Amino acid sequence: LYTLGRPTTLPENSTKQIELFEAARGVQANKILLYYGLPQGFRGFFSNPMTDRNYGVQSNSKVDVYLEFRNSETNGLGVPLPSGRIRVNQLDPDDQTLEFIGEDVIDHTPRDEEVRITMGNAFDVVGERRQTDFRIDTRTRNLWESFEIKLRNHKPEPVEITVLESLYRAANWAIEDGSHRHAKERSDRIRFTVTVPPDGETVITYTAHYDW
Repeated sequence: LYTLGRPTTLPENSTKQIELFEAARGVQANKILLYYGLPQGFRGFFSNPMTDRNYGVQSNSKVDVYLEFRNSETNGLGVPLPSGRIRVNQLDPDDQTLEFIGEDVIDHTPRDEEVRITMGNAFDVVGERRQTDFRIDTRTRNLWESFEIKLRNHKPEPVEITVLESLYRAANWAIEDGSHRHAKERSDRIRFTVTVPPDGETVITYTAHYDW
């Protein structure tokens, strides 16, 4: 249930589109760069072990850009947000005008919750993912798979990138020989957060050990 919060007048025999609330200004948002190396539409975890060496070795080069903000009163919001299209404008410091920079579709969002919207792909940050090793022992039901992820930054300043990796071959897994610290985001996915230097490259390597 969404309350308009003010009276409005409907002319006789008419339909009227009503703005639910005014545009929020000065919203404090964080820009997030996210790299998911698998192609869009990739199907993940199976009920049985996935032992095909070539499955999941495709590489996506796009780094996605997100904006994240809290639906709070301090951000000029703090009201339940209905599902639908959200448009984002950024203030141009030169002439103090608003420039449209992107739009997305959000779900129903309660107050004081985080909102994350997709802004497209980064122009000058790219990723590359490749399988570097694959070993399987069917007798003991063990499998090892290694990956190398290269992140290249063509900006004149450093960038922080979140990297998501799916663990899709079996339910039981452990990360071995990781070059960077990782966090377990859910039962079949881990997350790395790394900084890539200006006009530089950062390489992530890790080995996933599966057993069943």
